[in-house]
Amino acid sequence: MKSIVFASGKGGTGKTTLTALAAVMLAENHRLVLADCDVEASNLPIALSVTTTASESFSGGAEAFIDPIACRGCGVCLRACRFDALVRPKRDEESPAYRVDPWLCEGCGACVPSCGYHAISMQKKSAGEVFAGTSAVGPVSFGQLGPGEDLSGKLVTEVRSRAKTMAEESDAELLLIDGPPGVGCPVIASITNTDLLVAVTEPTLSGESDLLRLVALARRLNVKVAVVLNKADLSERGAERIRARVAAEGLELLGEIPFDPTLASVLQRLATGESAGVLLVEAAPGLTAARGIVAAVADRMT
Repeated sequence: MKSIVFASGKGGTGKTTLTALAAVMLAENHRLVLADCDVEASNLPIALSVTTTASESFSGGAEAFIDPIACRGCGVCLRACRFDALVRPKRDEESPAYRVDPWLCEGCGACVPSCGYHAISMQKKSAGEVFAGTSAVGPVSFGQLGPGEDLSGKLVTEVRSRAKTMAEESDAELLLIDGPPGVGCPVIASITNTDLLVAVTEPTLSGESDLLRLVALARRLNVKVAVVLNKADLSERGAERIRARVAAEGLELLGEIPFDPTLASVLQRLATGESAGVLLVEAAPGLTAARGIVAAVADRMT
């Protein structure tokens, strides 16, 4: 099985749109499994009208818990906590027990040994969920990180692991990954050990800068990179800069997609159940360009 990740150094470049279109086009001749690794804003299930079939809680880091019966309200733990996560009882409360503010607790555990009454312990907490679903183009694995939670890289790894299991069960030929923006831990977890990174960029200075950061990361991870320039006609000067930079870096420019508002309506119609075969024969400029890019991607996977 080959794995292809669509990623971008910044948000808003159109990587999810391209991933969804690629899935629809490739599903005509390949068995697919998809993974949405943008666990902080999982939009691929929306674009492909995914039906959720299973969900499982994802355990994050530990959080301090104070036993209200064992706590004597001595306050020693307050001095141990550097994040002001421990809350004094109010004057009108009968119990002297302290409480933990879950939004401030960093899970460091420094308060545990400070308590002489053994009233504080560290307990695992849920940091999000991992989902499995079905779509018209194949099984989909995705996740949702809880508000204010970290460990998004580990959640991405879990999403990819579930996708791999789905691929083995369905004997899939291709795994398509919709990666998160940026170059942090979630991106590293998304692109590691993939066969091709399709870097989606736009003709702006930030698009160029963040593309270079993504390329540098991919090279450190020994992942092959090809570039797609989306919304290419919005700035000819910006597009020329991207083309020159791609050439200077020795990268392959798979193609360019013009700004095409109809692509959003194409995805909306897919999500409402309209036949993919009907939509793929449309002559919209963006759809035509995307078709050529997807064909180039497929050639590199054979």
